[in-house]
Amino acid sequence: MKKLLLIISILGLVLVPMGCNVSIQGMIENALAGISANYTIEVTDTEGFNFTGRYVVVTAEYDPVNYVAFSSTSYDRSGNVSAQYTVTNAIEVGGMFQKLSVGNETLTVRILKGGVEVDSASTTDPYGAVLVTAVKE
Repeated sequence: MKKLLLIISILGLVLVPMGCNVSIQGMIENALAGISANYTIEVTDTEGFNFTGRYVVVTAEYDPVNYVAFSSTSYDRSGNVSAQYTVTNAIEVGGMFQKLSVGNETLTVRILKGGVEVDSASTTDPYGAVLVTAVKE
């Protein structure tokens, strides 16, 4: 993300003084569209038990003052496995989920991007927790 901001800043510094007709807003929006993606977070197990957790979604959009405005939103979730959450137009996604069980069943959390797994974690510990992330590099 720091690389993206550096590239956008350099382009702005070079192109604006040259009188370039290319829209800075358009360039930034195209760059952000290139790093945004849709994700699916899956919380699964074969035995069905309760869980609790939170996932965070980071998004970015063009801002005429700062060029890029980042925002993050977190979502608290709990329930019985299996659960699935869909995230759209995110540049980063992360989540932490915990078993609400003392049994040795397996809690598995996966993050998918376009149906392809980008991160996963599992635990069989009583009240075990897992952390998953999907960061565009």
